Amino acid sequence: MGVIKQFLKIISSSGYSYTSERYRDSFLENNCDSSQKKYFEHLQRRIFCFWTGKNEMSKNRLDSLTSLREKSGVEIVLVTPENLDQFILSDFPLHKGFKYLSAVHKSDYLRCYFMHHYGGGYTDIKSAANNWESSFKKLEKQSDKWITGYREIGERGVARVEHPNLAIDLIKNWQYLIGNGAYICRSYTPFTEEWYNELHRRMDIFYPKLVAFPGNIMGDNDGYPIPWTEILGQIFHPLCLKYFEKIIYSNKIKPVLSNYR
Repeated sequence: MGVIKQFLKIISSSGYSYTSERYRDSFLENNCDSSQKKYFEHLQRRIFCFWTGKNEMSKNRLDSLTSLREKSGVEIVLVTPENLDQFILSDFPLHKGFKYLSAVHKSDYLRCYFMHHYGGGYTDIKSAANNWESSFKKLEKQSDKWITGYREIGERGVARVEHPNLAIDLIKNWQYLIGNGAYICRSYTPFTEEWYNELHRRMDIFYPKLVAFPGNIMGDNDGYPIPWTEILGQIFHPLCLKYFEKIIYSNKIKPVLSNYR
């Protein structure tokens, strides 16, 4: 067994247990009532990618998209400003602040929207390292699991949060977190519902400043109010910790994390 696998086995056997009392006054207290769900959990074999700006893709991005189509083994759906409306459900419109987000944060928003309402795969537009079919099959067979993803790269990949206990536990237990670059989700699970609800709560807070200071591509323009990880990593990583027992960890869907821009 390799050193990294031995390390993860030791850590996993240490017995981390989610305790809601430890995260009092954080959004993790806001459990959804799964008994009142109106929709079924779906898992379609397709992978969504988003290109939310009007700028053209670079050659590296186009090559990455070609790689995904050739290697993933399932349908790749590229969502752009031209076809986005086709996917927005009438009962679940985009947040009114969506149009003011930076291009990067629009992608952050949409991966939540699509994983909650559609399920299936998501990946950044980065080259595929492996075929995804076996990962879809594994999640399909394990009905008690909600999401498949690759383990975070380490402490440096963990989103920083303000809640003191949560901040400590995310760093200490990074091996329970999955990276935001690619995953497969069942739709309408408590994980995606709590993700979706918290995203919209934060969008409500940022809305007045978003209107005054809309984002550019990267969100690095003066006045833009939303920090880099505020509406994705700072929500997604805590939920990974809360629901780690519902995750299948697999590096098979980990994208190539270099030379993609």
